[in-house]
Amino acid sequence: MSELEEDGAVTATKAEQAHPSALMPDSPARLPLAPTPPVAEPDGELEPGRQPDESAGQAAAGPGPAIGAIRETFRYVADAGDKAVGFFYGQLFLRQPELRQLFPPAMDEQRDRLLTALNRIVETLSTPEEMAAYLAQLGRDHRKYRIEPDMYEAVGAALLATFRAFARDAFTPQAEDAWMQVYVASTSLMIKAAEDEAAKTPPWWIAEVLEVDHRADGLAVLTIAPDEPLPFTAGQHLTVQTPRWPRVWRPYSIAGMPRDDGLLTLHVKAIPGGWVSNALVRYTQPGSQLILGPPLGTMTLDRAATRDLLCVAGGTGLSPIKAIIEQAVRESAVTRRRIHLYYGARRREELYDLPDLWRLEDAYSGFELIPVTSDDPAFDGMQGNVGRVAARYLPAAECDAYVAGPAAMVRETVRVLQRAGLARERIHFDDAVLGGRPRGGTRRRTRRAVTAAGAAAR
Repeated sequence: MSELEEDGAVTATKAEQAHPSALMPDSPARLPLAPTPPVAEPDGELEPGRQPDESAGQAAAGPGPAIGAIRETFRYVADAGDKAVGFFYGQLFLRQPELRQLFPPAMDEQRDRLLTALNRIVETLSTPEEMAAYLAQLGRDHRKYRIEPDMYEAVGAALLATFRAFARDAFTPQAEDAWMQVYVASTSLMIKAAEDEAAKTPPWWIAEVLEVDHRADGLAVLTIAPDEPLPFTAGQHLTVQTPRWPRVWRPYSIAGMPRDDGLLTLHVKAIPGGWVSNALVRYTQPGSQLILGPPLGTMTLDRAATRDLLCVAGGTGLSPIKAIIEQAVRESAVTRRRIHLYYGARRREELYDLPDLWRLEDAYSGFELIPVTSDDPAFDGMQGNVGRVAARYLPAAECDAYVAGPAAMVRETVRVLQRAGLARERIHFDDAVLGGRPRGGTRRRTRRAVTAAGAAAR
C-alpha cells in the first residue's frame, strides 16, 4: 500500500467527516516553515492503534436490536447513493455555511468516502473493539486538522436529517436513538484519543527531502528527514502534504523499518491525475519541504508469532512489505522465520527495487525472493498474476501472509490464498487500500463501491 492515493484512498468514518477537506488550489503555493492548520481531505485511516477501554467500545456497538435498526436504516441511505450524500452535505453547509470553503469544489470523492465510511462503521458494530480502535486512530490522525467540537455537532445533526429524509418510516425514534448513541460514542473516542496523543507527539512533522532517486519512469524513492523524532512500526503508513498542493493529504507507506538516524523512505508512483503523487515524483527535489501526518495502520509484524512469512507485493505495495521483512530479519536472532516474497509488476523494468532485495537475500539465508511479471514474455522468471502464483506455490498453510498493492490485486490475492487453504485470520493487509475508487479512471457507482469494500473486508 505504498501508494494509497490512487489505488485505494483511505476511508473515513462518519465522525471523521467532521474533518472537512481543504480547498484544493489551482496554482502552486509556497509551503510555510510552520504549516497553517492543515484542513484535510478526509483520508482517515484505517486501522487500530492504541485501543480505548473496553466499555467505550461496547458503548459504541450498542445492543443487538439497535445494531439491527442501524443496519436497516443505513441500507436506505446506501441505496440512495449520491442523492443521500449530496443531501447530507447540503444540510451540513446550511447549518455551518463557513465549512463549505474547506471542502474541494468537486465533491464526488467526498461522496464516495462518506458512504464507504458509514459502511465501515456499520460493519464493525458487532465487533466493538475493532470499531473503537479504528476510531481512536482516526482521532489521533485528525489532530492535524485542528477540529473544533462544534463541527462534530453540525455533522451529527446533518447525519440525522439525512436518515430522516431517506429512511423515512424506518427511521423510528428507536433507530434515531441508536444512531445518536453510536455517533456520540464515536466522537468521544476520537476526541479522547486525540487528547491523549497530544501529550506525546506533535500533530504534524515538517520534513526535508534529502534525496529523490528516480528508479523508473514515473517512479521515485524519496529519503526524507523529519524535524523531530517520528516513531512508527514497520508496515505503517503516514499522510503527506506537498508545497505544490497545500492542505491536500495523501497516504504513503514507510518503506523500511525504523532507522537509528530517524530518516524515512517513501516509494511513490506518479499516477495520471494524481496531484500529490505527481508533485512528489516530478516536482520534488532535495531541499524541498513536506508535511507529514502521524503513522497509521496495523499491518505490522506479529512479534508473538513464530510462523514463517508469505509476503505478496504488487508495484509500490512493496513499501510496507519490505519494512516488515526488514523487521523480521532484524529479529531473526530471537525468532528465526523463513520469509518468501513474491514481488510482482507488469514488466521487468518495473521491478524497481531488486538490487536492495538481492542484498537482503544475501544477508539472510532464510529470505527467498521470487520476482513475478504479468506482461513481459521475455522475462526469465515467474510469469502471471502475482497473487495466484503465490497461492499456487504456497509454502505452508501454517504461515502468516502479508499482502500489499493496488486494491484489486489485494482483493484477488486474499481470495486465492484463502482458497489455497490459508486461514483468513492469518492474511494481513491494510484495508485502507480497499476504500475509495481509483483516481483518473471511470467513476463507479457509490453503492457498488461500498458493497465491494464491505465484502472484501469480511
